[in-house]
Amino acid sequence: MIKANRPDILTAMAVPQVDKKMLSELESMGFPTTRSIRALHFSGNSNLESAVNWLLEHESDPDIDQLPLIPREIPIECGDTSNEVRNDIQGMRDPVQEQKREERTETGRQNETSQLERELNADEQEEEDRKRILALYKQKRDEEGRAREQKRNQLQDDQRERIRASKDLMEAKRTLEENQRKRMMESRIADQEEEKRARERIRQRIADDRAERRRRLGLPQENPAGASVPIITPTKVKPVERVVTSEQLRDCLRTLKKNHKDDSARVTRAYQTLLKIIANIVKNPAEDKFRRIRLSNPIFKDRVGNLQGGTEFLELCGFQRLSASGYLVMPRDRIDMTLLNAAGVEIASAMENPYFGLLSK
Repeated sequence: MIKANRPDILTAMAVPQVDKKMLSELESMGFPTTRSIRALHFSGNSNLESAVNWLLEHESDPDIDQLPLIPREIPIECGDTSNEVRNDIQGMRDPVQEQKREERTETGRQNETSQLERELNADEQEEEDRKRILALYKQKRDEEGRAREQKRNQLQDDQRERIRASKDLMEAKRTLEENQRKRMMESRIADQEEEKRARERIRQRIADDRAERRRRLGLPQENPAGASVPIITPTKVKPVERVVTSEQLRDCLRTLKKNHKDDSARVTRAYQTLLKIIANIVKNPAEDKFRRIRLSNPIFKDRVGNLQGGTEFLELCGFQRLSASGYLVMPRDRIDMTLLNAAGVEIASAMENPYFGLLSK
């Protein structure tokens, strides 16, 4: 009980009155009594549909399961004690209730037939409203279920897409590794073929040298089985040149990379410089400027000369170091296009293979 601003009125907090039929309908639908009373009170006791909509919109409210309380004013006379107030309230309530019962009884007798018809119509209307509300409630639940199912399907589709992307990545990696293995096998086969040709050239030069020595000594030439003795025309004999193999070229490039493995940019720049020197000679063999390199040139020293294996590689390709003049020179009669092309192939292979020179002993 709360005392109001006026001395003759007391204010009490009480549960609001709601339509009992609509309350019963909500309870039959499965809604708790407390929530049903709140819904009917805050929806204005208008109809079941409004109450159900209010419940669906406020089902997550923190006070959804608390009974609403509203203030109610009670008039009193000044000077009355609390017991007297309660007696007066009860005394006022009894005649009013009795009067209402009499009025309801009298009204019921007079309008019994029409009341039955209205009740029947009201029951039919309530049944239709209940069905419509149930259908609305079911429709909302179905929409929520469809939304959850759609979200679940989306998650499954995302997972399948991630699995497919992972498989594609693994397949691309496998294809790249397979292509690298094929290129390495092809390079190894080419190296073996080149070594085989180099050995054949060496054997041929040895045979020619032996034949030349026999000719100088006046000995008869060796006659292979069934072969006719060729007529040798006396010519000026060149000294036997040292045969350079692809493996020797690769060793120089490996040495260069191993000694400077912590500076990959400098190694790449050295490879590019060597490749440019070789390419210029192959394209313009008659140009002396491409076959003459000053050892004190600062650019050459920074890119090739100061790196172990750089100058040695050029000497294998046919350059000669002239200590007196301080130059690297390739004489015109020492230009070997086959050797230069093989050197270019080795440099290009070393530049393309990121593991070149790092895995070998």
